[in-house]
Amino acid sequence: MSRPAIDPRRLVVPAALAIGASAFLISVVASDLPGLSHTVGAALVGVVAGVVAFLLLRLVLLRMVEQRIRGLVKVVQGLRGAADPVAVPARTDDALGRVEGEVAEWARARRSEISELRERERFRREFIGNLAHELKTPIFNIQGYILTLLDGGLEDPKVNRDFLTRASRGVERLTKIVEDLDLITRLEGGVMDLREQPLPLRVLVEEAAREVETGAREKNITLVVRVPEDLVVLGDRDRLVQVFVNLFVNAVNYGRPNGHCTVSVEDMLEHVLVEVSDDGIGIAEEHLPRLFERFYRVGTSRARNEGGSGLGLAIVKHIVEAHGQTITARSTEGRGSTFAFTLRRSR
Repeated sequence: MSRPAIDPRRLVVPAALAIGASAFLISVVASDLPGLSHTVGAALVGVVAGVVAFLLLRLVLLRMVEQRIRGLVKVVQGLRGAADPVAVPARTDDALGRVEGEVAEWARARRSEISELRERERFRREFIGNLAHELKTPIFNIQGYILTLLDGGLEDPKVNRDFLTRASRGVERLTKIVEDLDLITRLEGGVMDLREQPLPLRVLVEEAAREVETGAREKNITLVVRVPEDLVVLGDRDRLVQVFVNLFVNAVNYGRPNGHCTVSVEDMLEHVLVEVSDDGIGIAEEHLPRLFERFYRVGTSRARNEGGSGLGLAIVKHIVEAHGQTITARSTEGRGSTFAFTLRRSR
Protein backbone atom coordinates (compact mmCIF):
# COMPACT_ATOMS: atom_id res chain seq x y z
CA MET A 1 0.00 0.00 0.00
CA SER A 2 1.41 3.41 -0.97
CA ARG A 3 1.79 6.04 1.75
CA PRO A 4 -0.30 9.24 1.43
CA ALA A 5 1.47 12.19 -0.17
CA ILE A 6 2.79 14.91 2.18
CA ASP A 7 1.84 18.51 1.41
CA PRO A 8 5.12 20.50 1.43
CA ARG A 9 3.24 23.56 2.72
CA ARG A 10 2.82 21.81 6.05
CA LEU A 11 6.59 21.95 6.51
CA VAL A 12 6.71 25.76 6.26
CA VAL A 13 5.30 26.44 9.76
CA PRO A 14 7.67 24.04 11.61
CA ALA A 15 10.60 25.46 9.66
CA ALA A 16 9.56 29.05 10.46
CA LEU A 17 9.14 28.14 14.15
CA ALA A 18 12.57 26.55 14.18
CA ILE A 19 14.14 29.66 12.62
CA GLY A 20 12.28 31.93 15.05
CA ALA A 21 13.39 29.83 18.01
CA SER A 22 16.96 29.87 16.75
CA ALA A 23 16.82 33.68 16.40
CA PHE A 24 15.44 33.95 19.96
CA LEU A 25 18.24 31.83 21.41
CA ILE A 26 20.89 33.73 19.49
CA SER A 27 19.42 37.02 20.70
CA VAL A 28 19.39 35.81 24.30
CA VAL A 29 23.03 34.83 24.10
CA ALA A 30 24.25 37.87 22.18
CA SER A 31 22.17 40.64 23.81
CA ASP A 32 23.63 42.79 26.61
CA LEU A 33 20.21 43.97 27.88
CA PRO A 34 19.49 42.98 31.50
CA GLY A 35 16.56 40.96 32.87
CA LEU A 36 13.11 41.35 31.41
CA SER A 37 14.19 43.72 28.66
CA HIS A 38 16.68 41.11 27.53
CA THR A 39 14.00 38.42 27.27
CA VAL A 40 11.38 40.66 25.58
CA GLY A 41 13.86 41.88 23.02
CA ALA A 42 15.00 38.35 22.21
CA ALA A 43 11.39 37.19 21.91
CA LEU A 44 10.61 40.08 19.57
CA VAL A 45 13.57 39.23 17.39
CA GLY A 46 12.51 35.57 17.34
CA VAL A 47 8.94 36.45 16.33
CA VAL A 48 10.06 38.80 13.57
CA ALA A 49 12.56 36.22 12.28
CA GLY A 50 9.93 33.48 12.35
CA VAL A 51 7.35 35.58 10.48
CA VAL A 52 9.87 36.67 7.86
CA ALA A 53 11.11 33.11 7.47
CA PHE A 54 7.54 31.84 7.13
CA LEU A 55 6.69 34.33 4.39
CA LEU A 56 9.92 33.77 2.48
CA LEU A 57 9.78 29.98 2.75
CA ARG A 58 6.13 29.91 1.73
CA LEU A 59 6.78 32.11 -1.29
CA VAL A 60 9.80 30.16 -2.45
CA LEU A 61 8.19 26.78 -1.85
CA LEU A 62 4.98 27.70 -3.63
CA ARG A 63 6.91 28.93 -6.64
CA MET A 64 8.98 25.75 -6.77
CA VAL A 65 5.90 23.56 -6.40
CA GLU A 66 4.03 25.59 -8.98
CA GLN A 67 6.86 25.20 -11.50
CA ARG A 68 6.95 21.45 -10.92
CA ILE A 69 3.17 21.20 -11.20
CA ARG A 70 3.13 23.15 -14.45
CA GLY A 71 5.80 20.86 -15.85
CA LEU A 72 3.81 17.82 -14.79
CA VAL A 73 0.63 19.30 -16.22
CA LYS A 74 2.36 19.89 -19.55
CA VAL A 75 3.50 16.27 -19.67
CA VAL A 76 0.02 14.97 -18.86
CA GLN A 77 -1.47 17.49 -21.29
CA GLY A 78 0.73 16.16 -24.06
CA LEU A 79 -0.28 12.58 -23.30
CA ARG A 80 -3.98 13.33 -23.04
CA GLY A 81 -4.11 15.57 -26.09
CA ALA A 82 -5.39 19.08 -26.64
CA ALA A 83 -9.00 17.91 -26.82
CA ASP A 84 -8.85 16.67 -23.22
CA PRO A 85 -7.11 19.48 -21.27
CA VAL A 86 -5.78 19.37 -17.74
CA ALA A 87 -6.57 22.44 -15.63
CA VAL A 88 -3.60 24.12 -13.98
CA PRO A 89 -4.46 24.50 -10.27
CA ALA A 90 -4.41 27.98 -8.73
CA ARG A 91 -2.08 28.78 -5.86
CA THR A 92 -4.94 28.86 -3.41
CA ASP A 93 -5.95 25.30 -4.25
CA ASP A 94 -4.57 22.07 -2.90
CA ALA A 95 -2.28 21.98 -5.93
CA LEU A 96 -0.61 18.64 -5.37
CA GLY A 97 -3.87 16.98 -4.42
CA ARG A 98 -5.62 18.26 -7.53
CA VAL A 99 -2.80 17.22 -9.84
CA GLU A 100 -2.64 13.84 -8.16
CA GLY A 101 -6.37 13.44 -8.82
CA GLU A 102 -5.95 14.53 -12.45
CA VAL A 103 -3.11 12.07 -13.01
CA ALA A 104 -5.07 9.25 -11.34
CA GLU A 105 -8.08 10.00 -13.54
CA TRP A 106 -5.85 10.09 -16.59
CA ALA A 107 -4.31 6.74 -15.61
CA ARG A 108 -7.78 5.18 -15.24
CA ALA A 109 -8.76 6.49 -18.67
CA ARG A 110 -5.57 5.08 -20.19
CA ARG A 111 -6.22 1.68 -18.63
CA SER A 112 -9.73 1.73 -20.06
CA GLU A 113 -8.39 2.67 -23.50
CA ILE A 114 -5.75 -0.06 -23.35
CA SER A 115 -8.40 -2.61 -22.45
CA GLU A 116 -10.58 -1.41 -25.34
CA LEU A 117 -7.63 -1.53 -27.75
CA ARG A 118 -6.83 -5.08 -26.68
CA GLU A 119 -10.46 -6.07 -27.26
CA ARG A 120 -10.40 -4.46 -30.70
CA GLU A 121 -7.16 -6.24 -31.51
CA ARG A 122 -8.71 -9.56 -30.48
CA PHE A 123 -11.75 -8.84 -32.62
CA ARG A 124 -9.51 -7.84 -35.55
CA ARG A 125 -7.49 -11.05 -35.36
CA GLU A 126 -10.63 -13.13 -35.10
CA PHE A 127 -12.28 -11.26 -37.97
CA ILE A 128 -9.26 -11.69 -40.26
CA GLY A 129 -9.09 -15.39 -39.39
CA ASN A 130 -12.78 -15.87 -40.14
CA LEU A 131 -12.53 -13.89 -43.37
CA ALA A 132 -9.56 -15.98 -44.51
CA HIS A 133 -11.50 -19.15 -43.74
CA GLU A 134 -14.56 -17.95 -45.64
CA LEU A 135 -12.47 -17.01 -48.70
CA LYS A 136 -10.30 -20.10 -48.58
CA THR A 137 -13.14 -22.60 -49.13
CA PRO A 138 -14.45 -21.25 -52.47
CA ILE A 139 -10.95 -20.38 -53.69
CA PHE A 140 -9.69 -23.93 -53.10
CA ASN A 141 -12.81 -25.35 -54.73
CA ILE A 142 -12.37 -23.17 -57.80
CA GLN A 143 -8.69 -24.06 -57.96
CA GLY A 144 -9.48 -27.78 -57.79
CA TYR A 145 -12.07 -27.56 -60.57
CA ILE A 146 -9.73 -25.61 -62.85
CA LEU A 147 -6.81 -27.97 -62.25
CA THR A 148 -9.04 -30.95 -63.03
CA LEU A 149 -10.08 -29.33 -66.30
CA LEU A 150 -6.48 -28.51 -67.21
CA ASP A 151 -5.40 -32.09 -66.48
CA GLY A 152 -7.68 -33.40 -69.20
CA GLY A 153 -11.17 -32.94 -67.88
CA LEU A 154 -11.79 -30.15 -70.38
CA GLU A 155 -11.95 -32.71 -73.22
CA ASP A 156 -14.48 -34.87 -71.36
CA PRO A 157 -17.98 -33.50 -72.08
CA LYS A 158 -19.33 -35.25 -68.97
CA VAL A 159 -16.88 -33.38 -66.75
CA ASN A 160 -16.14 -30.00 -68.30
CA ARG A 161 -19.58 -28.41 -68.07
CA ASP A 162 -20.21 -29.77 -64.57
CA PHE A 163 -16.88 -28.49 -63.22
CA LEU A 164 -17.27 -25.13 -64.93
CA THR A 165 -20.69 -24.80 -63.32
CA ARG A 166 -19.22 -25.59 -59.89
CA ALA A 167 -16.39 -23.11 -60.43
CA SER A 168 -18.97 -20.50 -61.41
CA ARG A 169 -20.84 -21.09 -58.15
CA GLY A 170 -17.58 -20.63 -56.27
CA VAL A 171 -16.98 -17.31 -58.02
CA GLU A 172 -20.54 -16.25 -57.17
CA ARG A 173 -19.90 -17.00 -53.51
CA LEU A 174 -16.69 -14.93 -53.55
CA THR A 175 -18.55 -12.09 -55.20
CA LYS A 176 -21.29 -12.34 -52.58
CA ILE A 177 -18.77 -12.12 -49.72
CA VAL A 178 -17.09 -9.06 -51.25
CA GLU A 179 -20.42 -7.33 -51.91
CA ASP A 180 -21.64 -8.01 -48.38
CA LEU A 181 -18.40 -6.70 -46.86
CA ASP A 182 -18.68 -3.57 -48.99
CA LEU A 183 -22.29 -3.10 -47.87
CA ILE A 184 -21.43 -3.43 -44.17
CA THR A 185 -18.53 -0.99 -44.55
CA ARG A 186 -20.78 1.59 -46.17
CA LEU A 187 -23.47 1.12 -43.55
CA GLU A 188 -20.99 1.48 -40.69
CA GLY A 189 -19.38 4.54 -42.25
CA GLY A 190 -22.69 6.25 -42.90
CA VAL A 191 -21.84 6.47 -46.60
CA MET A 192 -25.04 4.79 -47.71
CA ASP A 193 -28.07 7.08 -47.66
CA LEU A 194 -31.34 5.36 -46.86
CA ARG A 195 -34.34 6.48 -48.87
CA GLU A 196 -37.05 6.21 -46.26
CA GLN A 197 -40.63 6.32 -47.48
CA PRO A 198 -44.02 4.85 -46.50
CA LEU A 199 -44.08 1.16 -47.41
CA PRO A 200 -46.75 -1.55 -47.07
CA LEU A 201 -45.03 -4.10 -44.83
CA ARG A 202 -46.92 -7.14 -46.12
CA VAL A 203 -45.80 -6.41 -49.70
CA LEU A 204 -42.16 -6.27 -48.57
CA VAL A 205 -42.45 -9.58 -46.70
CA GLU A 206 -44.11 -11.34 -49.63
CA GLU A 207 -41.46 -10.04 -52.04
CA ALA A 208 -38.71 -11.37 -49.78
CA ALA A 209 -40.54 -14.70 -49.44
CA ARG A 210 -40.48 -15.15 -53.21
CA GLU A 211 -36.69 -14.74 -53.15
CA VAL A 212 -36.27 -17.85 -50.95
CA GLU A 213 -39.20 -19.82 -52.29
CA THR A 214 -37.02 -22.40 -54.08
CA GLY A 215 -34.89 -23.17 -51.04
CA ALA A 216 -37.93 -23.38 -48.79
CA ARG A 217 -39.65 -25.75 -51.21
CA GLU A 218 -36.63 -28.08 -51.26
CA LYS A 219 -36.90 -28.54 -47.48
CA ASN A 220 -40.68 -28.28 -47.49
CA ILE A 221 -40.57 -25.28 -45.13
CA THR A 222 -43.74 -23.21 -45.08
CA LEU A 223 -43.47 -19.42 -44.88
CA VAL A 224 -46.39 -18.02 -42.87
CA VAL A 225 -47.08 -14.28 -43.16
CA ARG A 226 -49.20 -12.78 -40.40
CA VAL A 227 -48.96 -9.12 -41.36
CA PRO A 228 -52.02 -6.89 -41.88
CA GLU A 229 -52.39 -5.64 -45.43
CA ASP A 230 -52.99 -2.05 -44.32
CA LEU A 231 -49.88 -1.78 -42.11
CA VAL A 232 -47.52 0.88 -43.49
CA VAL A 233 -44.01 1.50 -42.12
CA LEU A 234 -41.21 3.98 -42.87
CA GLY A 235 -38.02 2.62 -44.36
CA ASP A 236 -35.79 2.01 -47.34
CA ARG A 237 -37.58 -0.48 -49.55
CA ASP A 238 -34.56 -2.37 -50.94
CA ARG A 239 -32.81 -2.58 -47.57
CA LEU A 240 -35.87 -3.82 -45.68
CA VAL A 241 -36.46 -6.48 -48.33
CA GLN A 242 -32.83 -7.50 -47.81
CA VAL A 243 -33.45 -7.78 -44.06
CA PHE A 244 -36.35 -10.17 -44.58
CA VAL A 245 -34.50 -12.16 -47.26
CA ASN A 246 -31.50 -12.69 -44.96
CA LEU A 247 -33.72 -13.74 -42.05
CA PHE A 248 -35.70 -16.11 -44.29
CA VAL A 249 -32.47 -17.61 -45.67
CA ASN A 250 -31.27 -18.13 -42.10
CA ALA A 251 -34.58 -19.82 -41.20
CA VAL A 252 -34.42 -22.09 -44.27
CA ASN A 253 -30.76 -23.03 -43.79
CA TYR A 254 -31.18 -23.95 -40.13
CA GLY A 255 -34.84 -24.93 -40.09
CA ARG A 256 -36.11 -28.48 -39.88
CA PRO A 257 -37.58 -30.18 -42.94
CA ASN A 258 -41.37 -29.84 -43.02
CA GLY A 259 -41.06 -26.92 -40.60
CA HIS A 260 -42.40 -23.38 -40.54
CA CYS A 261 -41.07 -19.82 -40.66
CA THR A 262 -43.55 -17.25 -39.39
CA VAL A 263 -43.57 -13.46 -39.72
CA SER A 264 -45.79 -11.64 -37.24
CA VAL A 265 -46.16 -8.06 -35.99
CA GLU A 266 -47.20 -6.41 -32.75
CA ASP A 267 -48.52 -2.87 -32.44
CA MET A 268 -46.35 -0.52 -30.34
CA LEU A 269 -48.15 2.78 -31.04
CA GLU A 270 -45.57 4.78 -33.02
CA HIS A 271 -43.62 1.62 -33.83
CA VAL A 272 -44.34 -1.98 -34.75
CA LEU A 273 -42.46 -5.01 -33.50
CA VAL A 274 -41.68 -7.46 -36.29
CA GLU A 275 -40.82 -11.06 -35.36
CA VAL A 276 -39.42 -13.72 -37.70
CA SER A 277 -39.62 -17.13 -36.01
CA ASP A 278 -38.62 -20.63 -37.05
CA ASP A 279 -38.88 -24.08 -35.46
CA GLY A 280 -35.38 -25.18 -36.42
CA ILE A 281 -32.33 -26.36 -34.51
CA GLY A 282 -32.11 -23.25 -32.33
CA ILE A 283 -29.10 -21.56 -30.75
CA ALA A 284 -27.47 -22.11 -27.37
CA GLU A 285 -27.82 -19.15 -25.01
CA GLU A 286 -24.08 -18.47 -24.74
CA HIS A 287 -23.90 -17.74 -28.47
CA LEU A 288 -26.70 -15.17 -28.60
CA PRO A 289 -24.60 -12.09 -27.59
CA ARG A 290 -22.26 -12.63 -30.56
CA LEU A 291 -24.83 -13.79 -33.07
CA PHE A 292 -24.72 -10.59 -35.15
CA GLU A 293 -20.93 -10.46 -35.49
CA ARG A 294 -19.38 -10.84 -38.91
CA PHE A 295 -18.65 -14.47 -39.82
CA TYR A 296 -19.58 -15.68 -36.34
CA ARG A 297 -20.60 -19.35 -36.46
CA VAL A 298 -22.45 -21.26 -33.78
CA GLY A 299 -20.51 -24.49 -33.54
CA THR A 300 -20.73 -27.47 -35.84
CA SER A 301 -24.53 -27.43 -35.91
CA ARG A 302 -24.36 -24.25 -37.93
CA ALA A 303 -21.52 -25.23 -40.23
CA ARG A 304 -20.60 -23.18 -43.25
CA ASN A 305 -22.93 -24.03 -46.06
CA GLU A 306 -21.96 -23.65 -49.69
CA GLY A 307 -24.10 -20.65 -50.50
CA GLY A 308 -23.77 -18.39 -47.47
CA SER A 309 -21.33 -15.55 -46.94
CA GLY A 310 -21.46 -15.64 -43.14
CA LEU A 311 -22.49 -11.96 -43.11
CA GLY A 312 -26.28 -12.20 -43.35
CA LEU A 313 -27.16 -11.45 -39.73
CA ALA A 314 -24.46 -8.77 -39.46
CA ILE A 315 -26.03 -7.02 -42.46
CA VAL A 316 -29.49 -7.33 -40.91
CA LYS A 317 -28.27 -5.68 -37.71
CA HIS A 318 -26.58 -2.81 -39.54
CA ILE A 319 -29.58 -2.11 -41.77
CA VAL A 320 -31.98 -2.10 -38.81
CA GLU A 321 -29.67 0.19 -36.83
CA ALA A 322 -29.26 2.47 -39.87
CA HIS A 323 -33.02 2.98 -39.62
CA GLY A 324 -32.54 4.05 -36.00
CA GLN A 325 -34.09 0.84 -34.67
CA THR A 326 -32.90 -2.22 -32.72
CA ILE A 327 -32.91 -5.97 -33.27
CA THR A 328 -32.65 -8.82 -30.77
CA ALA A 329 -32.58 -12.60 -30.92
CA ARG A 330 -33.96 -15.22 -28.56
CA SER A 331 -33.72 -18.94 -28.96
CA THR A 332 -33.99 -22.29 -27.28
CA GLU A 333 -31.67 -24.98 -28.52
CA GLY A 334 -33.66 -27.62 -30.38
CA ARG A 335 -36.85 -25.55 -30.46
CA GLY A 336 -36.15 -22.72 -32.89
CA SER A 337 -35.20 -19.06 -32.93
CA THR A 338 -36.95 -15.69 -33.11
CA PHE A 339 -35.48 -12.46 -34.44
CA ALA A 340 -37.38 -9.34 -33.36
CA PHE A 341 -36.83 -5.79 -34.56
CA THR A 342 -38.76 -2.54 -34.56
CA LEU A 343 -39.84 -0.29 -37.41
CA ARG A 344 -41.45 3.12 -37.35
CA ARG A 345 -45.09 3.22 -38.31
CA SER A 346 -46.03 5.63 -41.09
CA ARG A 347 -48.70 8.15 -40.05
